[in-house]
Amino acid sequence: MAKFSEFNLNESLIKALNKLNYVNPTPIQSLVIPKVLRGESLVVKSETGSGKTHAFLVPILNNINFDEKKTQAIILAPTRELANQIYNFTIEFKEFFPELTVKLISSVDENTKSIKDIKSNAHILIATCGRLHDLVSNNDLISLSNIKFLVLDEADMIIREDFIEDLDDIIHCLKNPQILVFSATMNKNLQDIFLKYIDSNFFITTDSSDNTSKNVVHYAIDTRHEPIEDCLDKFLAIHPCYFLLIFVSKKTDIDRIYNHLNAKKLKVAKFHGDLETRERKSLMKRIRNDEFQYVVCSDIAARGIDIPNCDTVLSIDLPNNIEFYFHRAGRTGRYDRKGESFVFYDNDHTKQLIKLLDQGLNINFVRLGDGEFVGIKPINYKKKFVNKSNSQLEFEMQKARSKVSKKKVKPNYKKKANQEAQKVKQKYRREAIKKDIRRQRVERYKKDAKKSN
Repeated sequence: MAKFSEFNLNESLIKALNKLNYVNPTPIQSLVIPKVLRGESLVVKSETGSGKTHAFLVPILNNINFDEKKTQAIILAPTRELANQIYNFTIEFKEFFPELTVKLISSVDENTKSIKDIKSNAHILIATCGRLHDLVSNNDLISLSNIKFLVLDEADMIIREDFIEDLDDIIHCLKNPQILVFSATMNKNLQDIFLKYIDSNFFITTDSSDNTSKNVVHYAIDTRHEPIEDCLDKFLAIHPCYFLLIFVSKKTDIDRIYNHLNAKKLKVAKFHGDLETRERKSLMKRIRNDEFQYVVCSDIAARGIDIPNCDTVLSIDLPNNIEFYFHRAGRTGRYDRKGESFVFYDNDHTKQLIKLLDQGLNINFVRLGDGEFVGIKPINYKKKFVNKSNSQLEFEMQKARSKVSKKKVKPNYKKKANQEAQKVKQKYRREAIKKDIRRQRVERYKKDAKKSN
């Protein structure tokens, strides 16, 4: 098994890692750290819980020049919680490197209170994309002229939250930085966007076909159209959990599930994007202090948040964007721990499950029995046969989108890309209609010819 001491790291950093109990790198760290130390920019796809944070943090700390009182690394995250988590990982090293300065900018309050600290140029600046863009827009607050590293953590979320224009502005202010892109999911469109900035030879992915850790076992529970609250009660009776994250897509349903569990005097909290910054910080601290056994939350809690004691995840429903499921399931089974991810479904809501099966996810299908889970047959799932014309249509639509994506990203690029794809689709539709009209004419001609004979 490899050790951090085998990398080309300075001795003081190796000693710090050992004292913090980071002795053996994870597989993704073994792949990434040597390349980062060699100065390469990377796009990295790896499942949640694989140790991505230290994959970029360790080589950054190794290459920081502590004598220079200038910002040398920027780490961007899509949410305040994830930015705060990265900050906490980073300041662990201040015990061993007292000269290290780190600044977190992820909310309006922090932005306002830390103006003097920002001007003092911390070695590492950790921020949400929108907040950093606000600072960059005000040239008196921050200088990007000395940035050596730019890290985009959970990069797919940064793009989906429409921060692409802010990101493009930030990158164009930098002078040839080493760019490190990390995400648990990475589809072709995202690759095309990020490869505008990074050489395509440096794309790294783990060998796993799943987007979640192999330590996670996945279950789909057929609720048979019973009320969700009743199913939840049965689930908790069958499967006691040390700590359970319950994911719900709609805020109204979050309140409903929370109120149901709270009425039973259970140690439950709710976590969603509408909470104020101070509430969210306080709640995350209480969650990590084991004050709750159940947390009902929206997908905001799935984005890279590390809750060490989470042994089980339950999705009351599945998100419209199926990739969010992998982030949900990734809250458990982190590092070497085992975990389980459950999903409620009924026969009217199998479309999203089919998408998961399409991606090769191994799902165990069960129902809620009398005090136990009872295995059932999987849903009637067959991959749809895609004929040649449909494949060609998808290819042409993707090609049209790529022409827009590969240009310099501009406002409304998604809309423009979709418009180009729709033009291709309409062309195919017109050709199909013309072909069908010709077929009908031939059939009528043959029919009329038979009548005349």
